[in-house]
Amino acid sequence: MALDLTTLYVVAGLGMLVAGFIHLIPLATGRFGAWAGLWGTGHLIAGCGALMAVLNDRIGLAWLPSIGNPAVVIGYALIAGAVIRFSRPDARLMPLLGIALVCGLPFWGIRDPAQFHLRVAYLSVIRAAFDLVVVIVAIRMARRESLQTGWIVAALFAITVPMFLARGWLAYGDRIGTRLTGVHDDIGAWFAAGQIAFIIFRAFSLLILQAERGQNALLDQMERDWLTGALNRAGLDRVARTLADSGRVSVMMIDVDRFKMLNDTQGHAAGDAALRMLADIVRDVLGTHGHLARWGGDEFVCLLPGIPVEQASALGTRMATAFAQTMTHHVPIGIAPSISVGLIEDAATTPLATLIARADQTMYAVKSDRRAPRLLAKVA
Repeated sequence: MALDLTTLYVVAGLGMLVAGFIHLIPLATGRFGAWAGLWGTGHLIAGCGALMAVLNDRIGLAWLPSIGNPAVVIGYALIAGAVIRFSRPDARLMPLLGIALVCGLPFWGIRDPAQFHLRVAYLSVIRAAFDLVVVIVAIRMARRESLQTGWIVAALFAITVPMFLARGWLAYGDRIGTRLTGVHDDIGAWFAAGQIAFIIFRAFSLLILQAERGQNALLDQMERDWLTGALNRAGLDRVARTLADSGRVSVMMIDVDRFKMLNDTQGHAAGDAALRMLADIVRDVLGTHGHLARWGGDEFVCLLPGIPVEQASALGTRMATAFAQTMTHHVPIGIAPSISVGLIEDAATTPLATLIARADQTMYAVKSDRRAPRLLAKVA
């Protein structure tokens, strides 16, 4: 069956122009970040490049490919840069854009109509390379932020990589004819049609990613304590449900000593500052080894999956020491708060309420005997 590539290229070009404007308009209102400007501009430029290809085949201007092909390269580079900037807003894009400019230069030397197949082959390889960059970034982002739509974006760009390479190979062997558009019935035309279809499908993929990221951010806010940034009870429950396969878990209950005295003598602002400092210290000590939650008032809970009680005890000692040292620099010595830490270890399948109740008992055993060490650990 023959394919009308002229119509497909026009549809692709117009579709990319629409996608470009749709992303640039919200950017002007401040709703999106810089990634939207890169994505929108990239689609506008690539869309114009596709329409230039149609115009060249219709009119036959010898200089048009020298503008249209580099424009497509820049457009694809901006699209890849948009995904990179979406993943990491502080990412540097100048190296990527510099590579795109260098890759676009050879098109000024491949202007002979007899070299049409070489232009197509070269451009196809460049497109595949930029799409591969997007695939890698999307996969990393999906893993890092648990964005399910990141896998969809990766798949949409991954599918076109072999299509571009296959069409580039056919073009290099001079098996795609002498015109980019028109009616074709060869396998190269089907590769071109597949590319166009997926390019149109993925034009709005970052909007889907943005929607999921926004939803995740809202969920994270709902599961966070507004003062300390630690998990609240809802967030702690969600994390606990993911620990069933961890084997063993250590649970740490932390209570701030002399907290009421601090509030009464220094004011509630000082108490709030102490809680924030404690949360920062605990997060710094835990790193990626555990989860911190504010249980209520001046009490915190730490879940440490797969961490034996001996190692958890050492972490608790570091927290207590660091907090005591920090408080002596901000609060008079006589009222400087410290922490009591109760620690237990048990099977991760034990109900969370049971784990916390046992850790709470251990912590109060520390507080009830002022002669006891400030940290007590028990293993079930």
